[in-house]
Amino acid sequence: MKNDAELSGNVVFPGKRFLRLFSRAWRVAATGFAFVLLGFLASVLGLIVIPIIRLWPNGSRSREFRVQALIRILVRFYLFMLQAMGTCTIRFEGRERLWEPGLLVVANHPTLLDALLLMSEMPQVDCVVKRRYFHDRFLGAAAQGAGYIPSGDGPSMVEACVERLKQGRSIIIFPEGTRSPVNELGSFTRGAAHVSIRAEKNLVPVTILCNPPTLHRGRKWWDVPERRFELILKVGDPLVPHTASEEGLSRGRAARDLTESLYHYYERELAIV
Repeated sequence: MKNDAELSGNVVFPGKRFLRLFSRAWRVAATGFAFVLLGFLASVLGLIVIPIIRLWPNGSRSREFRVQALIRILVRFYLFMLQAMGTCTIRFEGRERLWEPGLLVVANHPTLLDALLLMSEMPQVDCVVKRRYFHDRFLGAAAQGAGYIPSGDGPSMVEACVERLKQGRSIIIFPEGTRSPVNELGSFTRGAAHVSIRAEKNLVPVTILCNPPTLHRGRKWWDVPERRFELILKVGDPLVPHTASEEGLSRGRAARDLTESLYHYYERELAIV
């Protein structure tokens, strides 16, 4: 006599549960290996490669560009390995907009991989990163060697970004300053808006989507989703800042308005209500 599962057509296969458990165990192991690999690559870069580059006779700007080029190569290899191991898939929309020099790029920050994704596509870029990374045993030498800009001191950070943009260099800023809460946006600081107004540069917004959510703030690395996650990076149309003189506003008010416009842009792109 047939049981209820067979009568309903929902036959339970014992092997299916095993495959799910094996898939999850593999992705946990692959994620752990990915963190070890990232630390190894950063250590090789910081302890061996960068000290050698510093011995070359060219100026600091040329050395920073060489380090950034090496970081881009290593990041591309790292992201290839992540996809080859089956942990994630990555898709870009409008990536060619990131290939121009002198861009001021802003992005939301849902995962640990966001900065790496942008670095992999931009031929040259200076990142605004947390000050504590400059003292990290794995990432500190790479951050300093690449000439990245520490966050935390608003006026000096803005001044450094404006100067780099005037030199034709590109900048990445995450207005949230840290990873987003799951399926939400964190509060935006006004640093990117101040840089945009001071340098008279359009903001190039990049929307990063992660489905299913993972590697977000408050989530442990081993808490992997039930399936491989997909990362999508969508490069939007530039946002044009209004200068204080055009609108009769103070620079602070103009920065506040631009930050609010940027926040609402991401609310629409992420369909957050």
